[in-house]
Parts: sequence; structure tokens; C-alpha cells
Amino acid sequence: MSPLQHRSITLQGSSRTPWGPALVLCCALILEGTSSASPPLPEHSSLYAPCVSCHQANGWGSADGVVPSLAAQQPRYLEKRLSYFRYDAREVVAPAVPEHSKWSSQPNSAALTQYLANLAPNPSPVMGSAQHLRIGQEIFSHICAACHGVAGLGESRLPVPRIAGQNYPYLRRQIDEAAALHGDRAPPAMTGALRGMQSEDKAALADYISRLGVSGAL
Repeated sequence: MSPLQHRSITLQGSSRTPWGPALVLCCALILEGTSSASPPLPEHSSLYAPCVSCHQANGWGSADGVVPSLAAQQPRYLEKRLSYFRYDAREVVAPAVPEHSKWSSQPNSAALTQYLANLAPNPSPVMGSAQHLRIGQEIFSHICAACHGVAGLGESRLPVPRIAGQNYPYLRRQIDEAAALHGDRAPPAMTGALRGMQSEDKAALADYISRLGVSGAL
């Protein structure tokens, strides 16, 4: 029996797994609404213009995982992230984004988040090796689905992001950063779960999430 198979059995049969029920907040890391959302409003596209150089015109981010996808993201989560830019990272964002002031106001921030939420999600995100998708699915079901939903679409009433269909390199990096308490914004239960996971399990989890919502990927 391989180590991955052994961990799978332990996950199914024991409540004392390092990813136990108390850790359902796992994966509240990153960074996407639904593909059936209405088309984005053209009059709000100018608010997104300062973001295009990094996040791309379609909002799908970068394939190398440096820049996340913002398309079809949950509005309340986007509003929370924009608040960090307005108050916590203004000195970093403003020089890189000359038109930062366009969306620093609350009305413009709300309009921008709605524009992004209505963008179509990436139909072909970068994925992992697909070697251990069953393990990734089991981990996701036990520690991520309670907050992010079984489809990984997030929560519209709370600032819980859609994580389905993010590029695999971004998901993999975010899992490592959350485990290291990156920015001190990750819930302690989540960081504890991620810190206790082996590297191959993190890779399997990120791979599974990247495939959620992609036809034929699972």
C-alpha cells in the first residue's frame, strides 16, 4: 500500500486526522460567481483598466501563478481584498497602479467587484499532474467544502472566495503561504491543517481545486 493510499484510508476512517472537522475553514485562501452570470457592464470596464496589465483583460490572471484569476469571483470577497489595497497596501499599490484612486471610493469599489464577478471564468486553467486526484478530492471534501462549497464556488453572503478553476501554480503557492501564516490573515484552524499536510497532499488538493468546474477535468 502506498503512503498516499494509507493517508486516504486514514482520512476516511479517523476523526483524528490532521485535517479534522474543526478545520473546515481550510482553503479560505485565494482567490470566482458562476458561469451563468450576466455579461459585465461596459460602463464599468474603465474601472478595471488599471488591473489589466497584470490580471489580463479577461481577468484570468497569469499561468505561472503569480497573479490570481479574478473573473467570476465572489463580490464580497473582492470587496474585502480591495479594502486591503485601500488601507493596508496603499503604498504598494498606488505606485504600481497610477489610476488606483478610481476604485478607492466605496461606490467605485462596488462597481468594480460586480464587473469582475460577471466576467466568465477561465475554461482552461493550468492544472497539475492528475496523479492523485482522488486524494485531493477527499481532502477537499473534509476540510474545504464546508466553507467553499462542494463545487468550490465560495459563499456569496460571506467573504469566502471562489477557488474553483484557479490556476494550479497559484493554488499551490497560496496553500504554502497560508500554512506559513502569510499576511496573518489566514484562520488559525486552516493554517494548522495545511501545516500538517505533506507536500504531495498539498499538490493533490491544489490540482483537484484547479479542475473544479472545468468540463471533463475530473
